Amino acid sequence: MSTIDAIYKVILYPFITESIASLKAMTNLSGTAGDTFMDNVDDFRFKGYAVCSDVTGNLDGVIMMHHYPETAIAIGNSVCENMFGEKYDCKEINEELSNALAEWGNTIVGRSTDLHGRYSLDYNFSSPYFVNDVSDMDKYLKGVKEVVTVPITVEGVGRYYFNLLVRSVNYQSAGVKREESVGIENTHTKDLDKNAKILLVDDSSMIRKALKRILNKLGYDNIIEADDGLRAIDAVRDQQPDFMFMDVVMNEMNGNDALQAIRESGATVPVVMLSSVTDQALIKECEGYGISGFVFKPIQADSGAEIIKTYLKVAE
Repeated sequence: MSTIDAIYKVILYPFITESIASLKAMTNLSGTAGDTFMDNVDDFRFKGYAVCSDVTGNLDGVIMMHHYPETAIAIGNSVCENMFGEKYDCKEINEELSNALAEWGNTIVGRSTDLHGRYSLDYNFSSPYFVNDVSDMDKYLKGVKEVVTVPITVEGVGRYYFNLLVRSVNYQSAGVKREESVGIENTHTKDLDKNAKILLVDDSSMIRKALKRILNKLGYDNIIEADDGLRAIDAVRDQQPDFMFMDVVMNEMNGNDALQAIRESGATVPVVMLSSVTDQALIKECEGYGISGFVFKPIQADSGAEIIKTYLKVAE
């Protein structure tokens, strides 16, 4: 197996497959991967917008989901349309499109790194971050010896690229197979009262907005929000919600840690966890604290109401 084949199969393959799957799920757009090739480091150029994750451990480098601005705008508009069920036609990357692309990138990186973790490949990935300034590219290329590139063609839109910028690597020659994600269901049968107070906890304002719209369509209007686990703990204490949806990976305090603190405080509010990460150990941890289900992102306008409705159940 050549170096490029090993790097592609071990590191890039989960990102490619998850990006195409998430593209379909979150935008209804179809993507196909082209042939993998080695880019010339000296000729490598920033295309305008990238979602990045630093790689450490047996590989030192950066994985980059790389777009021309027009491709990023088209995908961002499609993500928004599918999350909110209305037409978007933004002509440039604004805050809402940036949030949409961030959510798409978080979903891809979360699921891909989870697959890496299951195979004990000794690579670590940072949380996704964004680059949209060409002057920033030099620092990412510093010390880079190889650039592995995979083009993704999006039907009717254009292309984006996955680039793996490699400074050093000690890879294992092992393939990574794709596993499908499924939710952990809520086994309760009594519908939550329409007057119930529901707390939404997610550091993505876009996810909170989408969930709030879905809940409003289902007849739930008494909704409060928190953007972090610490503020979720305060909200449970001060506002005593009847039901919660809470993300796992957040900035100051993750949802699993907040859940533990909420249970230790004596609160028994039903909680449904949300995450793009399908780590079974994490799911078991949350189940140990007592949850009423676990929903794997993404959640879309066309299917979101039906999915969320099945989780809005409480014990008899």
